[in-house]
Amino acid sequence: MKKIISLIICIALIAAVAAPMAAASGYEYLPIVYIRGNGEPLYDADGNILATDMQSLNFGGEGEEGEEGTSTKDAIVEACVNILKPFVLEGMIFDEWDNYGRAIYDEISPLFGDAGLDENGNAKNGTGVSKSQLASSEAGSKSAWAYNNHQEYGFVFDWRLSPYDHVDRLHEYIQNILKATGKKQVNIYARCMGGGLLMAYLERYGHLGHIKNAMFCEVLSNETTVVSKAFSGQIEFNAEMAERYMGQLDFCGRTGNGVGFVFTDLLNEIVFTTMDFFNQITVTDQALDEVEKLYGRLYQALIPAILHASGMATQLNYWSCVAEEDMDAAINLLYGEEGSELRTKYAGLVDKILYYREHVSSDLKGFYDTLKDNGIHIGFTAKYGFLNAPFTADNDILSDSLVSLEHATFGAFCAKVGTRFTDKYMAAKAEEGLDKYISPDRQVDLSTAYSPDTTWVLKNAHHDIFEPVVPIVYEFLNGTNETVDTVTAGTQFMIYDYETGTASEMTEENAVDLEFMSIPETNPTTMSILTAFFRFMSMVLKILTSVMNGSFNVGDIFGDTGIL
Repeated sequence: MKKIISLIICIALIAAVAAPMAAASGYEYLPIVYIRGNGEPLYDADGNILATDMQSLNFGGEGEEGEEGTSTKDAIVEACVNILKPFVLEGMIFDEWDNYGRAIYDEISPLFGDAGLDENGNAKNGTGVSKSQLASSEAGSKSAWAYNNHQEYGFVFDWRLSPYDHVDRLHEYIQNILKATGKKQVNIYARCMGGGLLMAYLERYGHLGHIKNAMFCEVLSNETTVVSKAFSGQIEFNAEMAERYMGQLDFCGRTGNGVGFVFTDLLNEIVFTTMDFFNQITVTDQALDEVEKLYGRLYQALIPAILHASGMATQLNYWSCVAEEDMDAAINLLYGEEGSELRTKYAGLVDKILYYREHVSSDLKGFYDTLKDNGIHIGFTAKYGFLNAPFTADNDILSDSLVSLEHATFGAFCAKVGTRFTDKYMAAKAEEGLDKYISPDRQVDLSTAYSPDTTWVLKNAHHDIFEPVVPIVYEFLNGTNETVDTVTAGTQFMIYDYETGTASEMTEENAVDLEFMSIPETNPTTMSILTAFFRFMSMVLKILTSVMNGSFNVGDIFGDTGIL
């Protein structure tokens, strides 16, 4: 009898140990599907790469009769003159800005070729994905991020198109992976602009039970303030944020991350003379009102022209970044009101915008609730420590330079740039037992995020920095209902060090802001305002004179920054 009992106990112990091991093994080796954002090369129907990034733009070349083309700098000077003439002679003098907008479009649009979509939201030159890309992605090669024998499959798609243009192919892709691996589920994660496609896919196919875990890594599709406000024409000039942003550009130029460049002496003069002038006059409400009025008129002409010329206005994936509250204003600004000639021309494209809106972006909370109801375990990663563009509304919110922390986490409450939560706020959160969700620097409160226990945050990391959160993503995806308390690859709040290229746990001692986030306070006086004004006007006249007489040298501004 004792032997029988002992045998039963042994079997029970083995089963108890083997069950979680089997479960862990099953989840650990589920295939992983990765959807990245823009950045993949785009191709025309013949397989030729498209010139869709700044490095591939061509200002020179040969003319129709074979004569030598103009140099890059000469072409830029000519373009500047063509834009400045209607700006000064019509806009500044007569407050007429239509020709200024047309001049911007005419000078910029040739640089981007067929990067935009047609009036129906289709690629002008066929597929944007090459056959070799499709072949390699279908084969599912192991990613550089993969480790511990985890197999990752990278889905390749034309990131300009509507997310719904790809969902059926992504579904077929996942079915092929399941068939090839013999698994019943995959794990999936998206980053940046890949979020729109992941959301569209999960909205249409998430109920089938083929997705175990889904991670949204700094996705733009929860709303991206800089895109949403720019598309909808919401401007809010803030000289203090602009000065910080100039410092950010310099920082990014020196560290080689994101959009930035090292300032030349002339560029320093232009930027900081302008910033000093605006910072001085903002203490005068009347002067500020006049600046904002001028800025508003410039913006209404400038932004639609740039967005259409570059093709961004038609690239439907960007529309997945526009907030529900801004959508109508954005459509009206860029495509005219219902019944207008422009709206009629782009009716097919607008219909695709509205389809994504109806099925996903109009109710993001409902979207995430449905994922949970379908048994999908979801998580988020986000970063901050950088600024959005200083010329749009909400320019003072925490961001990774592209995605605001509030939106990447879907709901975290954040302090404004340069501020911290008050002692009163901290005490109230402690009384509720929610202070564990507040970052050590007292800038981020994850207790208000959609899923505070499956959200990870990295401070002082630009949007381009992804390596530090990769181990967290993999551990989350390969586990069962993992949270910040069970994932060992990193803590909920971390901080990035650009000198070492590593991330560590954030503490009150190391949670310092990057250098450009702090600017000295100014106490303007009548004399300082006049001095700043005359310095600014002197600089403007000097540049205008050099442009008009042909002595303007773009190289003096950009130097060896690599922009030209």
